[in-house]
Amino acid sequence: MSRYTRAVAWMVVASYVALILGAIALGTHLLSLQLSFWSVAAMVTLAFFIGTRWRGINNIVHECSHSTFAEQRQDNVRIGRFCTALLMKSFRKYRDDHLSHHANNGDYEHDAEFGLIEKFGLHEPLTPRTILRHFLTPLTLRHLPMYTGINLSAEDGRGFVAMRLALLAAIGVFLIVNPLAALIFAVLPLFYIYPTINFWTDCLDHAGLVGADDELQASRNVLAPTLVRLLFFPRNDSYHLVHHLFPQIPARHLHTVHEELCKDPSYRSTPAAVRPREPQLATAQFDRAH
Repeated sequence: MSRYTRAVAWMVVASYVALILGAIALGTHLLSLQLSFWSVAAMVTLAFFIGTRWRGINNIVHECSHSTFAEQRQDNVRIGRFCTALLMKSFRKYRDDHLSHHANNGDYEHDAEFGLIEKFGLHEPLTPRTILRHFLTPLTLRHLPMYTGINLSAEDGRGFVAMRLALLAAIGVFLIVNPLAALIFAVLPLFYIYPTINFWTDCLDHAGLVGADDELQASRNVLAPTLVRLLFFPRNDSYHLVHHLFPQIPARHLHTVHEELCKDPSYRSTPAAVRPREPQLATAQFDRAH
């Protein structure tokens, strides 16, 4: 399945950056106007939207770690380093940790990603109480040490360290010039909203399934409506079970692979593969269509 050419890959990255900058500019403009219920609602929406676009950039890093974003492996490395620099992270560390997650999914001792968040109990069975706890955890800020931070190591090269420092300086200048706009549209989305979306996504992908022996039971798809997926699951990352089964398939093809896998009875009858409350309905719909 095809990956992006170099030019298209960079255009996709640029589109996310442009959306973030455009939303920041629009939010800053709204903040300069007389406040009303609608302008405040719009600013809250913009702040959350910016966080989802940061999540999209994170998902591009994820694809680059599997070399599935661009056609050439080296382009995946360059784009991954660029995007992780935007997120104040290291691509090398992200890639090493994430690949250990795929190799040791649910093994806290060897899964470098999930080993850090063991205390959040994603391995515990899903009950109303655990679901509520996962939902409320971000309100306590306990997730932030594991999901945010600034990495100024030179693992990806000194140029990317300079890029991170330049971005921090730009945020600092923004805070001086327009502190409220900077807090709402720069600091909050990057250092709280985006990490919170990451935490909730980890819960949706794996909560209650961590430690399962069967790969079909170790992660799940979230088959939300298209608009919801575009906003909250950018880059097709709602098909997380499909990704774990076939990590070398480019993310933009995951929905196609899911539809193909639904031809297999063992897949389409698995609650983690289809909507948990509708496995039989999904099977009936497939049978009628074929």
